[in-house]
Amino acid sequence: MEQYRRLVEASPAGILVVSNNQIDYANPAAADLLGLSGDAVPSAPAFIESFDPASQAALREHLQCWAGGRAGGPVDATRVGPDGRLRHLAIDGAPLAGAADGAVQLVLRDVTARVERERAIRDSEERLALALAGAQEGVWDWNLETNAVVYSARWKQMLGYSDEEIENHISAWERLVHPDDRSRADRANDSVARGERATYQAEFRLRHKNGHYIHVLSRGYPVRRDAGGRVIRIVGTHLDLTEQKRAEAALLENEERLKLAFEGAQEGVWDWNLATGTVVYSSRWKQMLGYADDEIEPHVSAWERLLHPDDMAQAQRVSESVRQGAATYEGEFRLQHKDGHYVHVLSRGYPVRLEPGGPVVRIVGTHFDLTARKQAEAERSRTEFLTRLVFAQEDERLRIAREMHDQFGEQLTALAQRIRLLKGVTGQNEELRGHVDSLEAIAQQLDRDVDHLVWELRPTALDDLGLRAALSNYVRNWSTRQGVAVTLHMSGLVDHRLPPHTETALYRIAQEALTNVAKHAQATSVDVILERRGQHVLMIIEDDGIGFEGGTGEEQPQGAGLVGMKERAALVGAALEIESSPGGGTTVFVRIDAGSDPGGGEHA
Repeated sequence: MEQYRRLVEASPAGILVVSNNQIDYANPAAADLLGLSGDAVPSAPAFIESFDPASQAALREHLQCWAGGRAGGPVDATRVGPDGRLRHLAIDGAPLAGAADGAVQLVLRDVTARVERERAIRDSEERLALALAGAQEGVWDWNLETNAVVYSARWKQMLGYSDEEIENHISAWERLVHPDDRSRADRANDSVARGERATYQAEFRLRHKNGHYIHVLSRGYPVRRDAGGRVIRIVGTHLDLTEQKRAEAALLENEERLKLAFEGAQEGVWDWNLATGTVVYSSRWKQMLGYADDEIEPHVSAWERLLHPDDMAQAQRVSESVRQGAATYEGEFRLQHKDGHYVHVLSRGYPVRLEPGGPVVRIVGTHFDLTARKQAEAERSRTEFLTRLVFAQEDERLRIAREMHDQFGEQLTALAQRIRLLKGVTGQNEELRGHVDSLEAIAQQLDRDVDHLVWELRPTALDDLGLRAALSNYVRNWSTRQGVAVTLHMSGLVDHRLPPHTETALYRIAQEALTNVAKHAQATSVDVILERRGQHVLMIIEDDGIGFEGGTGEEQPQGAGLVGMKERAALVGAALEIESSPGGGTTVFVRIDAGSDPGGGEHA
């Protein structure tokens, strides 16, 4: 018995004898586990009540089983140990032979370390599971020796498969990977297997069960190597990049669309950080002012340096209005071009606030070159002014012509009558009669000169009979005065008159062209064509004179006569071109839209 007693007391496992919920015996190991001393064992508190309340029901049930001789199996129970820490005990029992009824022999083992390890493992696994679930990643475990691969349920779900539809082998992945991506994935695998890379990472496409491909990011870590250092197992994750790729594609498309829109609108972009004063100017912004990317510093000082001094106050007012709550930033300014001239720009921006109603921290906007618009506005104003001036001149010509015709005509008629009376009273006085004949000739020439001046100012035929009659009379008289043969061809305007301003402009252009022929061309013949072709009226004045250099395109001479013809043509929306070459004569083409009302033709 002494030998058994020493064996029990030396046992590393705690051994107790419990009856009626009291500890009758505790070996040293049990006393240590329960925090008991030898003297305190008989008066120790009730055994069951010394454990955690959550463990007491299970202990009570098992003690009854063991006391009755039934196998209850081991039970895990917890209690606060002598050091104040919670200790986990595994307790197994059996009835104690030869002892009082209900006495039970218990064996206690401290499993605190095991329980804590298991709990740590469970916590780690739970965290990993939650992390993978939150990240929507699948898991794979690849044995490179056997090519067996364990694919997680999530891995399969991403591709639309259930657990039993994907075999646990690398061949499943090989079957699903896009053919164009296979070589890239294989290179990543080989670099890890050879130890060239510490981790595995590759992007490729895998075929979904429905037939389309999804983009995935596969990342893995070698977890086992053989004796030679060769990787034989890789565990990794599989992240679905499809939505990310779609978003990236949409973003690229939007950026490209925005870029094309700005390029189409010829606008530059600027992004101004009000806190730091830094400004990002786009390449187009700089190009509008003639600068390269590296010639404009990314700061508001660059803009301030280029701003016209007279526009500084306006710029400050626009900035202040935004700071005080204006919904947009908008102003017209002049910025100095690299060449020295100023460019008119329209600058529009949107203020950015970190919170509604908060201060503006940033303004992002565009910069539109208004130079062409300003030039067009100036040209339009000039054209409008010139139009009013020219037609006012025509009205004044008409008024003067009528007054000259009425006043001088009446006086010249009276003068002719007086001369005839004077001629009648001279009788046979040859000397007086010669003087009277001379006065009569002067009066007749004066009458003809007045008629010519009235005709030059404003031919009555132009107002009364239209362009055909006026041009015909003018060409005939011009040919007679200049001694130059003129062939006139007119068609399509017999029963149709053009608007008065159009007829006046064409008549004046023809008048100016023939005046230039008389002054400069040294021509022997001229062809004048006026005809209607469909919805257009075409007028051509062509001479066989000496011509001149640079008679085509943008290099045409800009004498007063040619400029006047072009301006008159522009006033009525006509296109005017001049062709000439030394020794090849000169041709003036005028084309104007005049509706459709074709008529007959004739030669004069």
